[in-house]
Amino acid sequence: MKHGLRVLGLDDGPFNKFTDIKTVIVGVIMRMNYPVEGISVREITVDGMDSTEIAMSMIQGRFRDDIDFVMSNGITFAGFNILDIQEIYRKTGIPVIAITRKNPSIENISRALLLHFKDSEERIKIIRKTPVDEIVYGNKTLYINRAGIELNDAATLIRNTASTGNIPEPVRIAHLIATAIINKESHGRV
Repeated sequence: MKHGLRVLGLDDGPFNKFTDIKTVIVGVIMRMNYPVEGISVREITVDGMDSTEIAMSMIQGRFRDDIDFVMSNGITFAGFNILDIQEIYRKTGIPVIAITRKNPSIENISRALLLHFKDSEERIKIIRKTPVDEIVYGNKTLYINRAGIELNDAATLIRNTASTGNIPEPVRIAHLIATAIINKESHGRV
């Protein structure tokens, strides 16, 4: 892959599920060889359904002509605000990879959604659109959802952007910034 390719990494900030209505979502635009080229910050609704729309506004913002790939920290933001990566790819043509350290249990997520959300079927439908793949490289294992990119290409992109651990730098830096915005300093694992 070319080093000039740019990745938009997305992650949300922490929130209190009992009191917070909103939290931040941060986008970090980086080249494959890691210099940060831009940062985008928005708010998303805790347990809402606006993460796809908000991510689209970031993709179509100032850096719209520069983004070659989108990577996110999972497909759920701010609780159960589900990111529809298939919809993002369909509307933009930009491949999307959602990354998690642990294999998400779709059945457990579905049960929780059915218990707590009137629109649970819509949320479950979004989650089930994109199966989970396992990526193993070196001694690292990640689980991904992907849209518009082949599994081997997704694995290569992750390896080429994960310089300080197994989470790609654009996502890791978005996590640090989002946490610092909410808590006034960064901490925690992605």
